[in-house]
Amino acid sequence: MKQMMLGMMATMMPYMMPLVWLGVGLVVAGFAFLILGLVIGRGGVLHRGVAWAGALSLLLGAFFLLSQFMGMWLGATPAINLGDSRQYQFILVPFWQVGLALLVLGAIIWRLGRA
Repeated sequence: MKQMMLGMMATMMPYMMPLVWLGVGLVVAGFAFLILGLVIGRGGVLHRGVAWAGALSLLLGAFFLLSQFMGMWLGATPAINLGDSRQYQFILVPFWQVGLALLVLGAIIWRLGRA
């Protein structure tokens, strides 16, 4: 069972970096909607966009935190490589750091969008 879960984790690893960029895009879009809503006035569509961006960032942050927990439980050290592996440049960022950043920023965006 543990070996099967490690295999699933190794299979999912190439898909984690696009999820990081999706989270960054959601945070940027949430702040952009928030600033745009402040500039042109509170609109229903912008208000919902901020709330959705914040909520999805929260969910993505929770996913990364749970992935870190499960990886540690399996005996692995899950991390995202932000460096260029072709040049042997490895800048490893653990999943919990990515998840915590998305969780905190998503909560801020979500809370400001609901105010």
